[in-house]
Amino acid sequence: MVLTKYVVKSCIVPHMAATNKSDALRELTRLLFDKKKMDNMGAALDQILAREITESTGIGRGLAVPHARVPGLKTLMCAIGRVPEGLDFQAVDRKPVHLIFLICYPPGEQTTYLNFIATVARLLKDPQHQQGMLSAQSAEEMFNNLETLSESFAENQELSLKKLKTDPAIQKVPDAHADLILMARLQLYQEMLATARTGKSQIMRRIETIRGLVEPRILNHYDKLMKGRAPALVAVEGDTCQGCFMRLPTKFVQQVRQDPSHIYTCTNCSRYIYVV
Repeated sequence: MVLTKYVVKSCIVPHMAATNKSDALRELTRLLFDKKKMDNMGAALDQILAREITESTGIGRGLAVPHARVPGLKTLMCAIGRVPEGLDFQAVDRKPVHLIFLICYPPGEQTTYLNFIATVARLLKDPQHQQGMLSAQSAEEMFNNLETLSESFAENQELSLKKLKTDPAIQKVPDAHADLILMARLQLYQEMLATARTGKSQIMRRIETIRGLVEPRILNHYDKLMKGRAPALVAVEGDTCQGCFMRLPTKFVQQVRQDPSHIYTCTNCSRYIYVV
């Protein structure tokens, strides 16, 4: 996924004025509002702040991904804030946050959101990629850097995931997140195929490529879910499954987040779940 499809240069802040988490969230949410990217700032900010009260979206390595599902939006959008000196975000690794990706998305684009946030997390997990964003001199340079990185990442992601799924040396340490990302991409392509007017053959080829990489047992359950209760893969927001909207035990959600070696399903609706 090319991240800059959902980011505009005017919504990138190279030097944030905020000195605490709440002010940073307000600053970025207001930026989207001021740039006429959304109408209901209050509802979005309330959701974002409520999510942070439940558990911080500071996912470690200097990165935070606050997010909210906002009715009325036409598409996913993101504001990016940079704090060169670092900001206390109560991150999972207890280290300061330097890059904040504030994401708002409409209810109908949950799969787009899953792909976006997974791309951000994996792309900026690379210290060199993150350093490029931190050393950029302007919003335009940050945008161009992110565009170049995500375009290259999108081109190589399926090859990288294939290696992750097939290389015996890598598979000594299981990574269920690879299957989650593959399913997120598969689900996105299937949604694209259903609405596409052109390029269907190319989309179908990508679907078949991805299906060949997913473990058969996981793919079988995925297919059953897509036939009976799509989407098959959903996010967990504030301990609530976004497929059945039932609240999950907090300890279970924490276990899902901290265990990259297993893939989990909702205990209520059996959908695959993705927890940031």
